Parts: sequence; C-alpha cells; structure tokens
Amino acid sequence: MQQKKFYGPLRIVSYLVLLLMGSGIVYAASISIMHWTGITV
Repeated sequence: MQQKKFYGPLRIVSYLVLLLMGSGIVYAASISIMHWTGITV
C-alpha cells in the first residue's frame, strides 16, 4: 500500500531523467556535428 504512493512521483522523475538524457545526447551530437571539421583524430 505504501509503495503505491511513491509510484506517481517516481514515474515523473524517471521521465524527467530520460528527457534530460535525451536532450544531452542531442546537444552533444549537434555540437560534435557543428565542430566536426575542427576535430582532428
């Protein structure tokens, strides 16, 4: 019964974390694509 109470906020937090991870990946990809010519490997 007690576990059900934390399910809502936990679900919101997990979606928020996924959203932040996704935006971080998109941001990193866009930065690397924009500066691709400057990267010398």
